[in-house]
Amino acid sequence: MADVRIHRETKQTPLARHKEELPHLVPLPQNPYDTAEVVYRTVNCEGLIAYRGNRYTVPWRSIGQMLPIRITESELIVHGPHLDEIARHRLFPTSASGQTSRREEDRPQEDSRKKHAVLKERFEQLGPSPARFFTALTETRRYGKQEAYKILTLLEAYRREDLVAALEHAARHGAYSSTAVERILAIRATPRTALDRLAEREQGHLRSLMNDLPTRPRDTAEYQHLLDGQTSKGTPDGEDATKDDTTIDAEETEDEPPDVAGQDP
Repeated sequence: MADVRIHRETKQTPLARHKEELPHLVPLPQNPYDTAEVVYRTVNCEGLIAYRGNRYTVPWRSIGQMLPIRITESELIVHGPHLDEIARHRLFPTSASGQTSRREEDRPQEDSRKKHAVLKERFEQLGPSPARFFTALTETRRYGKQEAYKILTLLEAYRREDLVAALEHAARHGAYSSTAVERILAIRATPRTALDRLAEREQGHLRSLMNDLPTRPRDTAEYQHLLDGQTSKGTPDGEDATKDDTTIDAEETEDEPPDVAGQDP
């Protein structure tokens, strides 16, 4: 009923006013505005991330990585390091606690050789020393693969350089175990905060971008043509300038009164 009543201020009905303003209205965007909460979580050695007292699985290849998580009203969406979606879960209600949401495709493959190859690749990404440590760990320890998982999760709390140094220190003393590496880090390194981990990752991303387009300093000789252009606009050989100066000096001399010092009045 209110839409057909004449408004005392506009002297029009809301329907008539809307019809008048309709051509000037901006259409709504085609895609809805994303208001999802974004948090960061590190994948533990079991391939799980925690959110509000519950746990959600991610692909087991992501163990030890810090990943962005989008939280909507009903879903928890996990993105990879390159922001591609790698997992999606139904969000547990706020009243739930201690629950685990699992996806079958996130479980590690049963092929032990394939699992070993993936772990070896992760250690090789850390450098030659960690790769040799992984080889010795899996050859000397009964549960070497499980311990390798635990070592990768230490990247959650420590810098990459600190972990590599701890692996080298453990290898020098023949201490091929995850427990030994944890003790070395506890004594020789300082745990980092979540903000430190994010800053380190973004710095690496910026370095990769800047290396693609390096900006070199220019040689000063490249600017010489600018100076040459300014000189060419002036006197070519300097003769006219000298001539003009001589003429001016002569004129000034003629205008000056003669020196009468020492003459009789």
